[in-house]
Amino acid sequence: MRRYCALLSLLLPLAVAAFGQMQVSSSFSTGPNNSPRGSFTFQSPSFASRPVVGAPYYGEHISEQVQTLANGAHITHTNENFRTWRDSEGRTRTERLVIIAGVPQIIQITDPVAGYNYVLDTEKKVVHRIAVPAVTPSAKSTRPAAAGSCNCERTAKAAATEPKSDEPRRHFTNESLGTKTIDDIVVEGSRTTTLFPIGSTHNDAPFKVILETWRSPELGLVLLSTNDDPRYGVSTLKIVNLNRQEPDAALFVPPSDYAIVDETGSFTITSGAE
Repeated sequence: MRRYCALLSLLLPLAVAAFGQMQVSSSFSTGPNNSPRGSFTFQSPSFASRPVVGAPYYGEHISEQVQTLANGAHITHTNENFRTWRDSEGRTRTERLVIIAGVPQIIQITDPVAGYNYVLDTEKKVVHRIAVPAVTPSAKSTRPAAAGSCNCERTAKAAATEPKSDEPRRHFTNESLGTKTIDDIVVEGSRTTTLFPIGSTHNDAPFKVILETWRSPELGLVLLSTNDDPRYGVSTLKIVNLNRQEPDAALFVPPSDYAIVDETGSFTITSGAE
């Protein structure tokens, strides 16, 4: 059960990343015979980002967490968390992979052409359909990030919570890492270093947290992201098995045998034994 909870704690930040503008919260517990059960609550988007068109791809989002113990031993958790498809019209499909028995797969389809988001409850065969607000000129361009990259950034932001006025302030530095290629794709690198002075987080010695990201401007994707935090270890998140061919159009259409429920606010998908 402990490993189950640990895996879910890694999965939740990735869920927020993969589901884009739709904010997702979750809760988990155990049912009869310690079987997992829980819920995913989705908040409808308040705005629509501009879709990325003309850059189709398929990719698998992998996360790895490495902790180094005091004796030098390493504990490594590696998970394949999501699979994502995007077509030339900017439609996307994200599948959260099942890593715990009893927790169902949840699929989201974002269709800016039709003007809807779809969340598929694969356990109950229900499509939750959400009308997407129209894109405005001021809306930000969609830049889909690797699920993992968002996890690193969230970790960095959590680590960089503003201290009280009487506490030493953290120092941030940003630098460009230039360009390199990943899987024959040119990516641009950046590094953000956060210095925690003595007393900024109950620490008796200074330490640094280093976040590095490598982003493809052509695809609008972060292909690799690492977050080195001495308190938690090194998190590496990446997209692998990248395929830039046009995906099957059927992937972006809800299954015909699913019931459709139109949502106008938040909604919850429950799973597992009651």
